[in-house]
Parts: sequence; structure tokens; C-alpha cells
Amino acid sequence: MSKKLLSLTLSMVLVAGLVFSMVGCAPEEEVVGEATWPVWDLRDGDYRGHFDDREHNVSVQITLENEEIVDVSLRWKQYDGVVYDTEDPEIPEGYVFTEDQIIGIAEQYETALEYLMGAQGKEEIVERLEHMEGNPGGTPLEEAIEPADVDGFSGATIRSGKLGSAVRDAFNRGLYRE
Repeated sequence: MSKKLLSLTLSMVLVAGLVFSMVGCAPEEEVVGEATWPVWDLRDGDYRGHFDDREHNVSVQITLENEEIVDVSLRWKQYDGVVYDTEDPEIPEGYVFTEDQIIGIAEQYETALEYLMGAQGKEEIVERLEHMEGNPGGTPLEEAIEPADVDGFSGATIRSGKLGSAVRDAFNRGLYRE
């Protein structure tokens, strides 16, 4: 093959590669709508969501009426194989926390989730979720939780981010039941 033909073939391959790599690329100036995050359709009904990081699992249910959170519940809360329940926690023999500590932590979960009650509209819901997912110190969430030193640290401030993530998951999934 001659050098000229080889050079022409190589040039054509490079141009074809460049053209194919640009397929589907939009110009930088193009604006796609006026979408704002989050894009939640807050219809009346129940929403269910979950947070899972292998050892720590939290499931929540949120009920909306007229874009207002009117009911919240923890469907499941588990850490390291222990179900955290305020009435009858399942604690394996020799576990590091006592029954009173497990119940105290479970109450912190519930109190932190109840902080969302009364939030109305996306803006207020997102604002309260941001308090849950960040450091609640200095926010209304800190006052709502009234952290108890049940386990050597304020469990609610640590776990509130997991609850916030489960709530976002619920709204991202959409309406569970009308």
C-alpha cells in the first residue's frame, strides 16, 4: 500500500471516528426546559422508601394530603442484625447494647422522622430533609429530636441522614398507594 493511500485511509478513519463520537452531543448553549430538582409529583397518598448500607436498613412510609406530610411511620429499622423496636426489640444474647438502649435508639428514629410532620410543598420538605441529612446542630431538627445519650453518642443525629435518604427514596419512587 502506498504512503498516500495509507495516509488517506487513516484520515478517513479518524474523521469517521470523530463524527461517530459526536453523534448525540448537544451544543453547550442548548437549554433543556426549566426543570427544578427534585421532580416529585406530590399526589395525595402513601409513599414508601428504603435506605440500605448492608448492616443498617431503614424503611419508611410517608402520607401526603394536599402536598403536606400528615403521617410518617418507620416500617423497619435494623442494624447489625438487630431489629430496633420500641416495644419488643429482637436482641441477640451478649449484644453490646441493652434493651433500654435499643428502645432509646428506636425512639430517636421515630422522633427524627416525626420532624417531617406538617412540612408542606417541595421547598419545605427539601429544607427539612437537608436538616436531616446534614449536621442537625443549630437547626430546628436538633430541638425536635432532643438527643438522648442512650448509647454514648447522639444516635438520632447520626441516623437522621439515613432516614432522610429513605424519605427521598420514597418520593423518587412515586406514589405507593392512593
